[in-house]
Formats: sequence, structure tokens, C-alpha cells
Amino acid sequence: MNIPIFNGFLYSAQAKEAAIRAQADSEQSRDLRDRIVRDVRTAWLTANTAYQRVAVSDQLMKQASLALSLAQTRYQLGLSSIVELSQAQYQQTDAAIGYTNSQYQYRLALAALSYQTGATP
Repeated sequence: MNIPIFNGFLYSAQAKEAAIRAQADSEQSRDLRDRIVRDVRTAWLTANTAYQRVAVSDQLMKQASLALSLAQTRYQLGLSSIVELSQAQYQQTDAAIGYTNSQYQYRLALAALSYQTGATP
């Protein structure tokens, strides 16, 4: 014969265990939600920063192209050396590479943002 009065507080211990498990599941779900929010926010900030870098690198490329044009004119007039012209060509090439890299980083950041938000490409 089994009398529930003398079960060594089994029922109350099982109820307490169930309540603690429910609380743990709730905390895990809140933690997962917080991590998702953090990842989406980080991806958005990265994409925003990359977008701003594209604009900056575009301005840098325009300035380098203008400097190259001025260096070519100075060289043709005999007012500067081939070294100045070569440096201007190098800076213009470097700026073009930087612009291309910034566009790549922006597109990569957009892809990461799409992945974090669950958007289909």
C-alpha cells in the first residue's frame, strides 16, 4: 500500500523541479533572443559603417584622380619630375583599389545583414 502522505515530499520536489526547469527554459529563450538582437544590430552597424566608407573612398579616388591630372600637367610643362608623376599615378591606383575594396566590404556586410535577419537573397 502506498500512502501519499509518507512519500518523503516527492510531489513537492517534483513540482519544484518542474518550476525550476520552466524557469531555465525561459532564461535560455531570453538569452537566445538577446543574442539574435545583438547579432542583427552588429550586422546593421557593420553595414552602415561600410556604406560610409564607400563614400569616403569615392571622394579619395576623385581627389587622387585630380592630383594625377595636375601632376601630368605639371610634368608636361616641365615643372615637376617623373617621380612626382609616378607618385600621383600610384596614389590614384591605390585609391581605386581602396574604392573597390570598400564596395566589396559593403556588399559583404549587406550579405551578413541579410543572413542575420533571415532575408532571402
